[in-house]
Amino acid sequence: MTSSDPKRTVLLFSGGVDSTLAAVRLAADFARVDLLTYGNGYGHYHLARTRRRVAELSRMFPGRFSHAIVSVRELFEELVVDRLADNYARYGSGFVWCLGCKLAMHLHTVRYCRETGVRRVADGSSSATGEMVEQMPLSLERVGAFYREFGIEYFQPVYEQSRAESIRELRRLGLRLGVRLGDRFLGIQPKCRPGELYYLPLLLCGTPPVHEQEAVARFFDEKLARGREWLTQSGEGQT
Repeated sequence: MTSSDPKRTVLLFSGGVDSTLAAVRLAADFARVDLLTYGNGYGHYHLARTRRRVAELSRMFPGRFSHAIVSVRELFEELVVDRLADNYARYGSGFVWCLGCKLAMHLHTVRYCRETGVRRVADGSSSATGEMVEQMPLSLERVGAFYREFGIEYFQPVYEQSRAESIRELRRLGLRLGVRLGDRFLGIQPKCRPGELYYLPLLLCGTPPVHEQEAVARFFDEKLARGREWLTQSGEGQT
């Protein structure tokens, strides 16, 4: 593990409205921002769209960004896919797919930080999309506590900003927004077929899925316990 660099941070990056604005904010505060885009191998597509967004950002902030597209397929299979029926039975909701995917991304990010010495991790979570299981307050609290176990700060630089404010700011900066559908924009970030199906009632009818707090908490407790083992087995479990 290399020594910590206080002028460097990691951002989980999709190239959508929130993560793009987060990248802009971080570029103003850090000398280097490592953008990590993840794919789980099961219905994720158009990952390469993020490269175009990174090119836009790099023109605005030369030398500030690095970018990598990383597969989390193996870990995602272990956490979710290989025991899919059991996961649905244990937690009683389709959230296991989306939350398991995001947990695989966070676990890979912890490993990345321990390999590179980065001690700050950000994402584009927003209170405006708190109906998404991975962005509900309970989820952010559990993820933040997990990062702290490894001496890593976890934060959301655009969490309190309204969606309308974020859109206005990106327009002012001249960044692409794609085709608008409600408060969403198509064509600017990777897509996930299972996630789109899960949240389709929300997008079409404004009806969010119900996520039982107790089931989400149990999911975190059990999957993060396995995540600690995975980090140790990967050679990254020791400080």
